[in-house]
Amino acid sequence: MCSGRVDPLFVLEAFKNGADAVMVGGCKLGECKYMDGNFQALIMAEMVKNLLRLIGIKEERFTLEWVSSAEPAKLVEDMKKFMLKVKELGPLGSAEGLSEGDLNFYLDSAIAVCKNMQVRTTYGNIAKELKKLQDFSEETIKQRVEEKLLPQLRGRLYEIEVKTLIQDGPKSLDYLVSKTKASVDELNPILSKLMKT
Repeated sequence: MCSGRVDPLFVLEAFKNGADAVMVGGCKLGECKYMDGNFQALIMAEMVKNLLRLIGIKEERFTLEWVSSAEPAKLVEDMKKFMLKVKELGPLGSAEGLSEGDLNFYLDSAIAVCKNMQVRTTYGNIAKELKKLQDFSEETIKQRVEEKLLPQLRGRLYEIEVKTLIQDGPKSLDYLVSKTKASVDELNPILSKLMKT
């Protein structure tokens, strides 16, 4: 499968299914037989890293490596380096100071964000926009994701987390802030919206 076909959902589900880290390998930039598939993977990687940061998982647990099919030794070396880094990080969750329950809560929330149609549409639109511009520079990708996607990721994530947290009854604002890692200003519109429904 082309690295450009790797959905952010696949990465988050790998973590949910017990992976301590995820490595996506793709053809070297400019060598994709699908023209810009590996450039699309750069957008996916930026979205994944932002989601991991938002839910308190070290972004070093995810990596994107470029290797030619004629370079098996490089692939082996990349994998060895990544495995050493993962060993240093330790098991997923405990190394981040998250209980198993909290880890599952955050991963479930991030997976729900990845399934959200508005988020997916924005993600796809960024890819189309950059393809049209023919600008897949790291700087441009980060800028577009930060401007257009990150606000949606934050908003959807916090909304999903709040809905989950209040399922079994009301919670204090302090509790919601501590669990979601959102600010009061970010939570107020979500709580107002939920009170109206």
